[in-house]
Amino acid sequence: MKTSPTATRLFVIALLAALSTPLAARAAPATRSSSGRAMSSGSSDPSMGAPVGAVDYSVLLSLELPPSGYDAGPRLSGEFMYGFVDLAPQARLSLGGRGAFSYHGGAFNNSLWILEAVPDAKLTVNVAPNLSLYGDFGLGLAVLHQSIGSFSDSTIAFTFQLGGGVSYALSPNMNLLGELRLDIYTRSGSSTFVSIPTVGLQFH
Repeated sequence: MKTSPTATRLFVIALLAALSTPLAARAAPATRSSSGRAMSSGSSDPSMGAPVGAVDYSVLLSLELPPSGYDAGPRLSGEFMYGFVDLAPQARLSLGGRGAFSYHGGAFNNSLWILEAVPDAKLTVNVAPNLSLYGDFGLGLAVLHQSIGSFSDSTIAFTFQLGGGVSYALSPNMNLLGELRLDIYTRSGSSTFVSIPTVGLQFH
């Protein structure tokens, strides 16, 4: 059977195209984080914060609810997190720290301020484009200063933090944060403080 020159040319073109497809795919570089690790497209969502090998920074303001005896007061927090590893295409573990200052007034010229520093671990999960959920916990130290009239006293205590929230990407490098946080102090009588609502901005 004799094959026409046109059919032969079409066959050769199709064969070359089929062979070149896997070669091109193999030659294409994988998307990598700043640390050089390969990353999936899911882990590049900006709402997840800084990619693996990079750092993000957050500033948060909240209303803190103290135990009975004190009034609700403001709490200002700052956080830095290092993208440690992607546990899955849409899940990232970050490590870092959080510092915070809060103030509470009370009856009979009673007041309490708290200054703390807490190493932190955070798990962030991307659930939709530009939207992620996160949870974190940490154990650190806090200085609690209480004043009653002319009397004042400062105590150093351990603090355990547990929090969770939502991150929404306002731009490729800035996220809006909203969260709920619990602070538990070992100082007798301090008990548990709840920070709600908490809003902030994250930069990466």
